[in-house]
Amino acid sequence: MTYILKIKNSSTPKHKIKFMWLFLLLFCVFWGFSQSDTAFKNQLIFKNITTNDGLSQRSVVKILQDKKGFLWFGTRYGLNKFNGTEFKVYNFSTNDSTSLSHNRITSLSLDKTGNLWVGTETGANIYNNEEDNFIRVKKSKSLNTYYTSSIRDIVGCDSVFVWIASNNGLDKYNTKTNEAYSVANFTKNGLASNNITSILSEKKDILWICNAEKIQLLNEKNKLLKTYNYPNNANPNTTKNYTTALFKDNENNIWLGYNGGLAFFNNVTKTFEDYTINKNKVFSTPVRTINQDKHGYLWVGSYDGLYQLNLETKNINKYQNEVNNPKSLSQNSVYSIIEDTRGDLWVGTWAGGVNYIDRSSNNFTTYTVGNTNKHLNYKVVSAIVEDANENLWIATEGGGINFFNTKKQQFKFYTHHPNNPKSLNSNNIKALVLGQNKNFWIGTHGEGFSKFNPKTETFTHFQNLNNHVNTIEDNKITCLVEDHNNNIWIGTNKGGLHVFNTKLNAFTKINDPKQIIGNSIYTIKKSLVNNIIYVGSQNGLLAINTNTQNIEKVPYKNTNKNQPFVLNQVISIYQPTINSLWIGTEGDGLYNFNIKTQKSTHYGIAEGLPNKVIYGILQDNSQNIWVSTNKGISRINTNTNEIKNFDETDGLQGNEFNYGACLKTKNGQLIFGGTSGFTLFNPNDIKENDTYIPPVEIIDFKVRNKPYLKQVNTLKNIELAHNQNDFSFDFVALGFAHPKKHQFAYKLDGFDNDWKYIGNKRTATYTNLNPGTYVFNLKASNGYGAWTQIPKKITINIKTPFWKTWWAYLGYFLIATALTLTIRKYTLLRINDKNQLKKEREDREKVEEVNQLKLQLFTNISHDFRTPLTLIIGPLKRLIDTNQGNGTLQKQLAGMYRNANTLLQLINQLLDFRKSEAGKLKLSVSSRNIVPFLENIKLSFDELAEQRNIQYQFQTKNTNYTMWFDEIEMKKVILNILSNAFKFTPEGGSIKLKVSETNNRLKIVISDTGKGIRKEDIPHVFDRYFQLGQHHELRSGTGVGLALAKDIVLLHHGEVLAESTLGKGTKFTILLPTGNAHFNEEQLNVVDTDYSNGTDISLPYNPSIINIGWVSEKDEIQDITIDEALPTLLHVEDNKEVRQFIKDIFKDLYNVIEAENGTTGIAIAQTKPIDLIISDVMMPKMDGLAFCNTIKTNLTTSHIPIILLTARSSSKAQKSGFNEGADVYITKPFEADLLKMQVQNLLKSRQHLIEKFRKNILLEPKELELESADEIFLKKVMTIVEDNLSESSFMASTLIEKVHMSQSVLYRKLKVLTGQSISEFIRTIRLKRASQLLINSDLGIAEIAYEVGFNDLKYFRRCFKKAFEVTPSVYRKNNITQNALTNN
Repeated sequence: MTYILKIKNSSTPKHKIKFMWLFLLLFCVFWGFSQSDTAFKNQLIFKNITTNDGLSQRSVVKILQDKKGFLWFGTRYGLNKFNGTEFKVYNFSTNDSTSLSHNRITSLSLDKTGNLWVGTETGANIYNNEEDNFIRVKKSKSLNTYYTSSIRDIVGCDSVFVWIASNNGLDKYNTKTNEAYSVANFTKNGLASNNITSILSEKKDILWICNAEKIQLLNEKNKLLKTYNYPNNANPNTTKNYTTALFKDNENNIWLGYNGGLAFFNNVTKTFEDYTINKNKVFSTPVRTINQDKHGYLWVGSYDGLYQLNLETKNINKYQNEVNNPKSLSQNSVYSIIEDTRGDLWVGTWAGGVNYIDRSSNNFTTYTVGNTNKHLNYKVVSAIVEDANENLWIATEGGGINFFNTKKQQFKFYTHHPNNPKSLNSNNIKALVLGQNKNFWIGTHGEGFSKFNPKTETFTHFQNLNNHVNTIEDNKITCLVEDHNNNIWIGTNKGGLHVFNTKLNAFTKINDPKQIIGNSIYTIKKSLVNNIIYVGSQNGLLAINTNTQNIEKVPYKNTNKNQPFVLNQVISIYQPTINSLWIGTEGDGLYNFNIKTQKSTHYGIAEGLPNKVIYGILQDNSQNIWVSTNKGISRINTNTNEIKNFDETDGLQGNEFNYGACLKTKNGQLIFGGTSGFTLFNPNDIKENDTYIPPVEIIDFKVRNKPYLKQVNTLKNIELAHNQNDFSFDFVALGFAHPKKHQFAYKLDGFDNDWKYIGNKRTATYTNLNPGTYVFNLKASNGYGAWTQIPKKITINIKTPFWKTWWAYLGYFLIATALTLTIRKYTLLRINDKNQLKKEREDREKVEEVNQLKLQLFTNISHDFRTPLTLIIGPLKRLIDTNQGNGTLQKQLAGMYRNANTLLQLINQLLDFRKSEAGKLKLSVSSRNIVPFLENIKLSFDELAEQRNIQYQFQTKNTNYTMWFDEIEMKKVILNILSNAFKFTPEGGSIKLKVSETNNRLKIVISDTGKGIRKEDIPHVFDRYFQLGQHHELRSGTGVGLALAKDIVLLHHGEVLAESTLGKGTKFTILLPTGNAHFNEEQLNVVDTDYSNGTDISLPYNPSIINIGWVSEKDEIQDITIDEALPTLLHVEDNKEVRQFIKDIFKDLYNVIEAENGTTGIAIAQTKPIDLIISDVMMPKMDGLAFCNTIKTNLTTSHIPIILLTARSSSKAQKSGFNEGADVYITKPFEADLLKMQVQNLLKSRQHLIEKFRKNILLEPKELELESADEIFLKKVMTIVEDNLSESSFMASTLIEKVHMSQSVLYRKLKVLTGQSISEFIRTIRLKRASQLLINSDLGIAEIAYEVGFNDLKYFRRCFKKAFEVTPSVYRKNNITQNALTNN
């Protein structure tokens, strides 16, 4: 419902009251007439959006449009994002920290950077556009606390700060640090109340604050708060209404909405005053929201409706809900008003949803049904007539005739009253015309034909009378027209065409024996040619002469005679000129027929019409043709044939219109009636083009018809895998006036050549795209066909599958090439196969023969090794037993005997392993008790265990375990494992041999508490040639013992397992099956030929040889007394017998110091005066190569010569030694005399080097040639001395400090390199410098002595004479004479 008030301020002196009455009378008359042109414009069409459309809840308290164009609606239950066609709802979720903090929305705002802030009943939130979720705002990041109070308002301050108002105070919030600063803490005077209801930023540093007690103005610069009262002191605490609104208009006026209505801030009185007109308060109900549109109108939302206020004219329009008008305001309680970027209004109401006001739709004024005199009494309009006073007479199909006074904007209704025969006889009116005699002629549906006299307001009725000649045949009237003779032509539903003679009040039916016209008449129009009318019927269009009643068909369309189905129904006709007819059909579109040329132009859906049913046709003053259809109305530009369509979204009464319900008024307005009322408009007011083009946004991106990304509208690039080449875009144009009219076009650069125009479809789909980079372009048009100038772009990169990359193709090429070559190769091989088969057989036989010879050779050589070893071992044993020679000789004989035994056992082991590897190892098993067998083996190690203080035990639960086994081979297994146990078990350890039976298997366990085996080595302990201790530890044996043991156990169909913990010990478990079912007949009967022939010469196993290789044995190296007259040798060797051997060679000529490993050797070399080092290469802790490198790279020891002594004789091993700095590399075995000679030569070379240094020093100390690290060191020391020659206080202690060495180290270094002590070295350089000065300067001898650091001249002469064998004066004289002779 709309109320219009137009009041101007005026003064009212008493002496002018009589003029006031005259003025008011004239004003009212003028106002009444002026409203005829403006009344329709005051009618607003509200489009109501509710939960039926997707809104989460009907109470919309906050509305906002973001920077992209999306609309956000805050409700009592959830936040809604609206794109014009659909809603997305955001709610609070207990299990989602990125959801809203509460479902009740209390505030929506944008900060200065465009971020969306959402205030709720319990906290503030920021919308995360990239993730499409929310970030809950912390009140303090440092304290990790969040806002939990009710947020009343949020206002952006600048790019960093925002104001946050709540029922718990006002904060200035830093978005960078996430810290809030309470206004109460930085203002000089506090807030009147912490319960803030609304805030407004008037300008920078100025903030208006409404709270529960007062209105306050914050000046942030001076930190002061000015306080103002609410009008009439109606503060929220008093009224209990805590909803207020602050607004600044375009003129910088401050407006206040509060419980008492609308107020403004009077800058003169500095108070808030209620807004009045002529001192009358206009608003008396609570005002909740205020906004101003781009035209300057102030929109006020209150408890009882929506107000439009013209601040200049003080004209007020009030809009309220009308129960029977769905296009009115949905609810009177208004909470939010905004103007969108197009200029349309959005109004949020309590429990009434959202109301949308399309400004352009108000060019169409619609009247529909209602329960007041401002509305129709029935919604279906069938005919419209304008009288001489420009009032409208509306025929309805259920409400009789509605008279509309266009000036008063009121309806008067003429309806059927059963008790009044002079009333309208039926409320269902189908046709209505105004005759020349000012009477109305009425056609009803079922009650015949009537006449209405508007002066007397009486009706005269004419009906079908049975058996009466001058009566109408069908009471169902469809159309009426008055001809040139003032007679009324009547079309009926099934009774044909009649004419009513108004003078005789008689009916005549038009004779139509050939059914040219037909019985069903739809429309009748009077021609511009006198005495001619046009009739539209079921059979088409006909022209009838009203005088002669001659009937002619009008051939408006060229119908093919062979066409089986033709739509002939003509339901509307319009004749703008004598030679032109516009013909509307029911299902065949619109025709423009040229009467002169007899040709037609057809307009249908293909030409742009929305529908082919044409109910009414009119022409405006610009010669545009307007037609009504089932899908709105259309405008046809007769010059360009361009068609523009309008529908319900533009403000029409609806999309469906009615037969013949159209009218062009005298002032040029057009009216079309339909099923929901009628629409009136001035064609000149219809915008040709809407300048607003909605932005287009991509709202969804799917891959294989499944959502792929949360948010697309912020992305510039999308990366896809090669198998993600089926995708689609969903998009929308953010225009809300005509969302169904938006047109879209897209193009994929790299795939599409042209734009694809898809109408109002909002999806683009692509399938099976090749890998590559594409750019998706999207544009949209508004409802008037204006397109986006700059399309939205997004890049899609579909990655190439790895099998289609260039390197893949290169691989294919290489593979193809390889296959080709392979096929060719095998083809050639196949050709040669036949020729080579015979040769291969012969070669195989030869190889088998050679293998047999090799095996026999290996066996023979092993036997040959045994014979000389037997001859060595036997005599040695006799010499030891007979105690021949002294103690030294006996000690050497014992060592020879022990090592010979070791060599013999290694040969036996290798021979057995070779037999196993060749498959020649055979078992000869027999049944015996294995316990005595194991006890005997155990006894072999008892003495060794006692020597090493090892707890050695044999344990068995049963004294009799009868087993089938090969005694000789099994003995090798047990001995091998026990040998390893003793090798790697230190003194004080323990070794256990246990026997038991479990699950029909004999279990032999040998465990020790030795050093253990590394975890990564355990899987390899039974591998061939794998040696324990090969990681910088002592190694002994060939690495085949455990491999041989495993092979023997496997031949017994058993298994052997190893377990170990590093540092704790090792356990070997042997499992042998009981019985003999697992042995074959040959193993039970055949005896190994080697043993049966008596050729086995192996000696009994001697465990004492294990001492040679025991890794943990501690050497007892005795300290020696150093004879300073003899050179000192350092021998680094882990084998104590080798050390003793070397020591015996050199002990008479040298001091021999021993070290058992490289680490110990380095410590000795750095602390003792070592002249030469002899080192082994393979040693524990630090090998010889690392030891050599350390010695040669350390300045303290780099001068010491090194001889490497090793069994590695390859050239590669020798190169490695020399690369590390070795002076001599000697391989084992070696001759003692050769080693002696190498030592002597190295020491002599070192002596020669000392002499060379002395000579060079005496000659040219500053020109000493640098050849090694030692010479570089010497040069450095000489430079230090020369730089301090004149300092008499420069002594040995000073030099020690400057070279950063200890006295002993520097002394040893100089002694080795120069043969001089530190003091002698300094004195020698001083004297040499003095000799140079004597020759090359004129200084006196005393001056020279002082120059080179001598304080005592006598001492200088004595030292000089000792060094040069002459006094200084004689030295100068001799050299001067010699130089003179040389020059002559």
